[in-house]
Amino acid sequence: MENIIAFIMQHQIETILLVFGIILLAFFITHWPEVKFWWLNFTYNFPIFGKISTLAKDIEGFDENHKWFYSEERLCRDYYNFYEKVDKDSESFDEAKAYLHAAGELGRKPTPTFIWIMIFILVIVEAFGFAYVLAGFTIPGASEATQQKGAVGVAAMLAILLVWLTHLTGQELHKNTLIKKIRRWYKNDNAGGSNWRDLKPDEQLITIDNTFNDEKSPNYIRMLNRLDVNDKVKATYIKTILTLIFIFAVAIGATYIRHQVLTQEIASSHEAAMNIFNDDASPFGSTDASGDDEIGALFGDDDTKGAEDDLASLFGDGNKAATSNTKKQSNASIEDETNQKGGDATFVILGLLFVFIQILGIFFGMHYDYAGRESKEAYECLRGFATKKAFLSFYEKAKTHIARVAQKQLQKLQHKMNIINDNSGTDAETTAILRNNKDRTFKQYLSFEDK
Repeated sequence: MENIIAFIMQHQIETILLVFGIILLAFFITHWPEVKFWWLNFTYNFPIFGKISTLAKDIEGFDENHKWFYSEERLCRDYYNFYEKVDKDSESFDEAKAYLHAAGELGRKPTPTFIWIMIFILVIVEAFGFAYVLAGFTIPGASEATQQKGAVGVAAMLAILLVWLTHLTGQELHKNTLIKKIRRWYKNDNAGGSNWRDLKPDEQLITIDNTFNDEKSPNYIRMLNRLDVNDKVKATYIKTILTLIFIFAVAIGATYIRHQVLTQEIASSHEAAMNIFNDDASPFGSTDASGDDEIGALFGDDDTKGAEDDLASLFGDGNKAATSNTKKQSNASIEDETNQKGGDATFVILGLLFVFIQILGIFFGMHYDYAGRESKEAYECLRGFATKKAFLSFYEKAKTHIARVAQKQLQKLQHKMNIINDNSGTDAETTAILRNNKDRTFKQYLSFEDK
């Protein structure tokens, strides 16, 4: 853990960018409609190259049926796409609630923002844990800095991929739960002698808008009408199996790489110790051939062995020194074995922790989000409102807000079109139509768009 923290401290900029990106991604996931509406306004108001500036140049395209310029219709249509999603009434409330109830998903919620943030924090920890392990193996032969950056990239990709796979697996398991419920209800109906049809969905496609069309069907058929299932109406575990294979492959692979890194570090420490010992082993500071030649020259070539024995006697008993070295080597071997076993046990625990984190991601996928074909849209329609009054109040405000923004943008466009027309000098009829725009409002556009 200390090594991982040190690795993070060495890559503070990358860590900050990754954390910021993860938080931003979590926000986009949970507030996507608001982000899309903000982006629409940004693209229209952007100077010079914005949509208002571009559309304002088209002062010749005119719709004779509605008596509108095509550029005005284009702007209103873009905002109408958002307006119609919040154009809800009491009937919409009843339809959305009935759809979720029939699908068996009334009361479920999308993955909350804080859950996504928690998941992505775990992703960051996983990513840097992987990066530390993979640092020396991602780009062989490259510099250490390049290897570390490559390791961070590969680790982040692995972590994000695992989040996606575990979430899909959780959704698959939730869907399988509904399918098993359908089959159990169907079996009970059949055992009671009241089964009057095969287990298959109705021919008519059931959506939120016509969710009451299958009211007379059994509950399991109504649930089946809202799910995409195979022709045998059986649970499938393809995503689950692939995800589990990938999780255990990564866990085993990471543990093996950690083991190899630890073995390499122990071997490197021994090599460094041997180099130090060899440099300091000779009492004369040298153990090379020149030292042997000097001894031979001093005592004679024939008496070299005796001289070496005399030197050994002078500096202590050679057997005692050998015994001491043997003990040191034995102690070092025991220490190395202890470090290796302790390190491997730690790596196994880290591997189990990694697997547990992935199971947690699967758990979140099982308990959040939807399996029904339009269940997510139904929930977004309800917005979590328990009462119809709160539901209608919210959507009335949302409609008013979008209509005001659209009208403001339309007025900007019409004003800019008039300026361009004055500068270019078109015919009198076009000029009169451009100036007489009091009937070309977003509210008026809604009146003929809804027809």
